[in-house]
Amino acid sequence: MRHLLRSRRAFTLVAVAATCGAARAQTVFSIEYRGPTIAVPNSCTLVPITEGDLLTPGTPGGVPALGPLPAPCVFITGGPGGLALPMWGGCVGHPPGMPCGVEVDAVSFGTDGPLLPAMPAGRIAFSVDRFAAGIGGLPVPPAVWTEGPPISEAAGDVFVDLGLPAGPIPPAPIALIGHTGMIDGNGMAGPSAFAYPGVGIVEPLPPGCLLPDLGDNLDALDVDGPLGSAVAFISLDAAFVDPLCGMPYSGSAIANGFLPGMILAKPAAGPLGIYAVPPMLGLDLIAGPGSDDLDALAMLENGVAGFQPSPGPYAGWGGPTDMVLFSVRRGSAVIGAPDSIFGAPIEPGDILIPPVAGGVSPFPGILFSAESLGLVTARTMGVPFGDELDALDVIRKVRFDCNGNGIEDAVDIAMGAADCNKNGIPDKCECAAPTTYCTGKVNSNGCTPTIAFIGPSSISVGCALAGNVAKITVTSLSPKPIAASHLGQLFYSTTGPAAFPFSGAFLCVKGPIRRIAPIVGTGGTVGSTTLCDSSITQDFNARIASGIDPALIAGAAVWVQGWARDTPAAGAVQLSNALTFTICP
Repeated sequence: MRHLLRSRRAFTLVAVAATCGAARAQTVFSIEYRGPTIAVPNSCTLVPITEGDLLTPGTPGGVPALGPLPAPCVFITGGPGGLALPMWGGCVGHPPGMPCGVEVDAVSFGTDGPLLPAMPAGRIAFSVDRFAAGIGGLPVPPAVWTEGPPISEAAGDVFVDLGLPAGPIPPAPIALIGHTGMIDGNGMAGPSAFAYPGVGIVEPLPPGCLLPDLGDNLDALDVDGPLGSAVAFISLDAAFVDPLCGMPYSGSAIANGFLPGMILAKPAAGPLGIYAVPPMLGLDLIAGPGSDDLDALAMLENGVAGFQPSPGPYAGWGGPTDMVLFSVRRGSAVIGAPDSIFGAPIEPGDILIPPVAGGVSPFPGILFSAESLGLVTARTMGVPFGDELDALDVIRKVRFDCNGNGIEDAVDIAMGAADCNKNGIPDKCECAAPTTYCTGKVNSNGCTPTIAFIGPSSISVGCALAGNVAKITVTSLSPKPIAASHLGQLFYSTTGPAAFPFSGAFLCVKGPIRRIAPIVGTGGTVGSTTLCDSSITQDFNARIASGIDPALIAGAAVWVQGWARDTPAAGAVQLSNALTFTICP
């Protein structure tokens, strides 16, 4: 914490031109000049959005939410009072698809991380460009491989790791844990049927080269935004040609008097200035100034003026040295050059650090290979161009944690928590767990039948329609004295609980009462007068999915009780206590 305090004393936050709650940890991002959200009035001040603005979702608190969503807000303007890019004034309102020399390619507030050799799952967030395909078959969608072409929604999304080994990780095929989707472009389910909190940009974005684009590309990222005061660190765009499209990039760096491999710093007082020049990062060493483009950025600034490079991974980060992680854009001259840690060809999907002291080359070092993130590379997979890592953040504070367990909701779901309606929120957070009430009837063998929900899936419309089982069971039933087992079943109501005297016990649900068919055998040790090893189990999700009861919809409250025959008992009936729950979406 000490390094953060030093950083906040040293810098104050860039003036916020328009914000929806600047004091909170807002998700901050930018978009490329080619997408349809360019020139759309931002939701906070109605000034048209440009590719030089740092944006935040136009929802309360700037927090990603499920769609449909309003257009983003401008969090820090690219113009006066913000980044103060000289070209910005002439770009306000320009049509999408027309490069205008103000595109912000990467952002950090200098308070990311700190990254440690061993990190919890869900702390490294990234985005990719429209051409990214991802490594297919990784365990848990949504992922780049499910959201990329032909669905073409990956470029507007943010993905998060599911647990990376300690870096540096070499660029070789390894047993991948993978990644999962954390933030969506528009917050709405697309063809892949996944919806998770979004930022209000347009999807899909097919991998074509025509202008303007049909969708938006999320191009810079800080998931948890500035907590307190910080300087804004950015990088601007190159002017060289995209080798996949043959089209020039926006050229915003040179248009504003900088190089695309520089890290720039903008404090509240004073102009945009140079924080780190390309050779300090191992860039522009092959083909000269402007030949490499820094394309993603995550930083932990130590509070000392200027850039203090680290001699290697984790060495003094946030203390005597500054943590700087970055990627380079497709078309950069350093692509294919040997990195300084492994001597392996650098790819646009790698997470890089400045050259390590005494390394095998003067070029950046690979901290996390693209393959370890679940991204395709030319060096190991035989494709002409590898996936491009377009934005990066090391999350220092869990962003979405509905159950307070310190793990991102997306990671919880990827690790097995039910999300049957695929909205990025664990089902257990959307409605209360089933609870018991009322009193069961002591049966002829002296036991009191007990009702319980034994899952594992939630009782929900989404789970039911997906064919998942939601078991409700009644145990401690007495078996039949002779011959085959007793018969029993569950019955329920959607009108309320009750406690009516009935057959020597209580009817715990209010009429009208519905029975779950078919009646089932209770089993157990037939003929025993002491054992209570009989039970009944029925699937309530199957009841929902059948559609036989139109009252079983999301949000409906349900009260359930179990009964079975008990020949020697009063009324020849045994009854359980009752269970109540609300049907999840």
